[in-house]
Amino acid sequence: MADALFSFDQVSGQDVALTYLKSFLKDRTRIPGSIIFYGPDGVGKWTAAERFSRQLLCLEGTSCGVCDSCRQFMKGVHPDFIQFPRRKNIAIGKEKDPEDFTIRWLLSARIPFKPHTSDYRVVLFPEANRINNEAETTLLKTLEEPPAHTKFILIVNDLKNLKPTIVSRSVCVPFNYLPQNEIKKIRRDEMTESKLYYGGSLNPFEISDEFLEEWHENVREHCHDSILLFKLENWVRDQLGEFRSNKEGLTGIDFLEMICLLLLYEYRQKNFEANVGRIEAILDFKMKLHYEIPALEYVLLSQLFLRLAT
Repeated sequence: MADALFSFDQVSGQDVALTYLKSFLKDRTRIPGSIIFYGPDGVGKWTAAERFSRQLLCLEGTSCGVCDSCRQFMKGVHPDFIQFPRRKNIAIGKEKDPEDFTIRWLLSARIPFKPHTSDYRVVLFPEANRINNEAETTLLKTLEEPPAHTKFILIVNDLKNLKPTIVSRSVCVPFNYLPQNEIKKIRRDEMTESKLYYGGSLNPFEISDEFLEEWHENVREHCHDSILLFKLENWVRDQLGEFRSNKEGLTGIDFLEMICLLLLYEYRQKNFEANVGRIEAILDFKMKLHYEIPALEYVLLSQLFLRLAT
């Protein structure tokens, strides 16, 4: 049975696009080698791409949520789901030993080999407009005759941002502006979600949806597994090390406070009784965080994540 928390039902107001995607999944052998999700920002292209990918890779073909493929996908470690980074230009790469997440790396080190876990491999370009001209030309050769086991998904706002030859070799799935009633519904849901993050109070920080989504995704995917918690700690330390007081108008301490709120939210939602010790560790961390001792936050982070993992 498909995981209700990770389903196409979360893509609102895109009936045409979902008709395409659901029809593809009825017979996975007939899914096009290259699919372009195009349309304005914030209308569900990214959400639909993730859900489509998980169901395609699912060993049961249903996005069951329990098979090895689904578990790996939700932990962000699926070997057959290659997601190129967002907010980064994609180059062709060196001819010898090309850098990771370049087109030559993809074509030489990933595409020629069979998938590891699933019957298929998905290559997702979240911002296909960032593929530079030379890389796009090189990728075109593979899109003309992609391996049967590999499916490409390219997300872009405007088809004009891709070469016409790539567009002509792909099935283009349109995502449209949302109707006003859908926008109002989503806003109501988002406001409710945000109030849950903040314990029912007003938003204490001015944080863009982009950063909040990224932070919550990392916390949600890692905080419920003792091993993945150490990966989460490293991510938090990296973010803290790069933080500047003018980033989003927040300080590093504000960032840690936000991470605490997201952790508390996750541990309250799932098996509260089993997570009481973790919740106490977070509250203790929050209290000591404001002692104003230089570099204290790094010591406290080590103590916090040790307690969360035990």
